Amino acid sequence: MKPDSKQSILFFLFILACTLWVGTVFILSDFVDNPNSGVVGFIIVALHWGLICLATYFLIYLFAINKYVFAVFFPIFSLFGSVLAFYRYAYKATLTPMLVDATLNNDLRTSLDVISPTLVIFVLVCFAVSIIIVRIRFKKISIKHNFLHLTISLLLLYLVLTVNTRATTSIMQRFPFSVYYNLSEYNKLKSNISAIRTNPDSTLACNNKDTLTVVFVIGEALRADHMSLNGYKRNTNPRLSVRKNIVSFPFIFSEYTNTNRSLPHILTRADSVNTERAFNETSFVPLFKACGYNSTWISNQDPAVTYVGFMNECDTIIYCHPEKSVYNYNNWLDEDLLPLTNNVLEKKSPRNLIVLHTIGSHWYYNNHFSKPFETFKPVTSSRVIAQCTPEEIINSYDNTVVYTDCFLDMLIQQLEEKNAVLIYLSDHGETLGENGTWLHAGTSVASQNPGCVIWYSERFKAKFPDKITALNKNKNRHIRTDFLFHSILNAGNIPTKVIDNRLNIFHDNS
Repeated sequence: MKPDSKQSILFFLFILACTLWVGTVFILSDFVDNPNSGVVGFIIVALHWGLICLATYFLIYLFAINKYVFAVFFPIFSLFGSVLAFYRYAYKATLTPMLVDATLNNDLRTSLDVISPTLVIFVLVCFAVSIIIVRIRFKKISIKHNFLHLTISLLLLYLVLTVNTRATTSIMQRFPFSVYYNLSEYNKLKSNISAIRTNPDSTLACNNKDTLTVVFVIGEALRADHMSLNGYKRNTNPRLSVRKNIVSFPFIFSEYTNTNRSLPHILTRADSVNTERAFNETSFVPLFKACGYNSTWISNQDPAVTYVGFMNECDTIIYCHPEKSVYNYNNWLDEDLLPLTNNVLEKKSPRNLIVLHTIGSHWYYNNHFSKPFETFKPVTSSRVIAQCTPEEIINSYDNTVVYTDCFLDMLIQQLEEKNAVLIYLSDHGETLGENGTWLHAGTSVASQNPGCVIWYSERFKAKFPDKITALNKNKNRHIRTDFLFHSILNAGNIPTKVIDNRLNIFHDNS
């Protein structure tokens, strides 16, 4: 065998060894808690891990062509990988745009609080290994035809990142590509925050100083026909069904079946005729602020560029779990929003607008209810839909509805003694096997019929009896999610000219 051929083989074996090291120590951290069932489930997860490793192989190939470039790249690469892997193994934390924001904006003392001796040792060991690997590249590996290798590596990397949209999304959410992806998403979010939008009533000025708390809970993937409040055969609303002052709206229609598109439509004056308002107008938040409301957005989801601007219209934004993403397969619960909400309420501002963005009934369902709420069994044991029976999926989904029922009940307990109203509206519904399809983002009757529940306190009822009368008259109307903007403004007693009473569920249109 020619010396050049031996060196080429040695070079590719070197890249393979680097990839196996990275794949085992860094990338594997994203897969150790993936729920799967049996041999088939293990193989699916292993293939998924292998896909990320394949893309990483081509990335390392690209940077290893030049030994000086590799000497800079690989130690930095290992530092990032070791830190991210440590927090993924130890705290189930994933890199997200919110985590980037928290890291960049925390003071030094807060940042130092999350550094432990174990982390330092792990990072130092990984860094030492990276230096050894760099020395091997200098002393043992010699290649020619660098331009050819550069062309091949770029082509292979391009192909693996573009051949399939679903695969690309998955690759970009895992290390090492997640570093670029999340920094890029963070920059997009920051850019979108500064986007100029028109206030639909910039002349609004209020003198009403009455104490009032308005809470808007954004649900996630909860379909109306799986709520026993609406006649579902299972008792998925054991708490709300025995509560006073609960009004459920079973016939809401959502034009959009994914969060990124549905929320801008819900939060603004956008409707089926004026869809552009979702992109060029502000939400209802500035109108509340003009009337003296302290506004807070508490999120249990990662933000998206389509609605992060609305979040930043609020006086305060609180991320409940900035370390979570949809690729986390461990407990991610809405009850964690409750103490944060209570903190806001204890500040005793006379007027409060609180928006809670819940994780609700998002897939993987088992992550979003705790063990005591495993009411319907058996539940799923794999994140792979094909490995689950329809019964298991529906059981797990219905358990999230029972959990949401409890969450809303506990939230209401915090509001009972106040002049308060709570509006719960899911961003969309969920498809559970109808026409052979599952989850959301597709078009189906179930995914376009989100759950909606209104609760009001006795003090609110006494102060606004006409609103309550209208609310009960309207509960069986077939209406679109367009109602939210107009109704929440009326619930907050905001005297603005932009309320369309035809879409206002607190107004009697009879």
